[in-house]
Amino acid sequence: MTIELQIRMEHADVIRRALKDPQMVMGPIRSFLQKSGFTVEGQAKENAPVDTGRLRSSITSRVAEHQVFIGSNVEYAPYVEFGTDPHFPPLDAMQPWARRHGFPAGRSGAFLVAQAIARRGTRARAFLKPALESSAGAIKGFLGAAAREIERRWKGG
Repeated sequence: MTIELQIRMEHADVIRRALKDPQMVMGPIRSFLQKSGFTVEGQAKENAPVDTGRLRSSITSRVAEHQVFIGSNVEYAPYVEFGTDPHFPPLDAMQPWARRHGFPAGRSGAFLVAQAIARRGTRARAFLKPALESSAGAIKGFLGAAAREIERRWKGG
């Protein structure tokens, strides 16, 4: 399961088709998307809770067409971002976590953790949405820079 955040440039394809030289706008738009993606990715990595570091290191961004995807492919990322309702998790999945956090060794420690999750669920520890929110000012700045670059190219500079 993956969790992704998406920033999409609307109508870029219409603009590209209307121009004799699509690179006049596509270069700056791609740069805007890359800078925006890297900024949100960096903030999401700072926001991500760390136990083993696997979640933090899995957060990436990639540009495709007129959008950038920022997210993680670790299976538990959505559960960290959104939390969970009460459920009884598999003990095998709980054992390594319980051991790292000082619970009794073996299945007994995992069972204690699983019981707590079965009663309360897990709280959300959002890292992606707050990353986008805190990056909004920088993204607006990148968009302004892209617009200025398109204008400079349009004027032949």
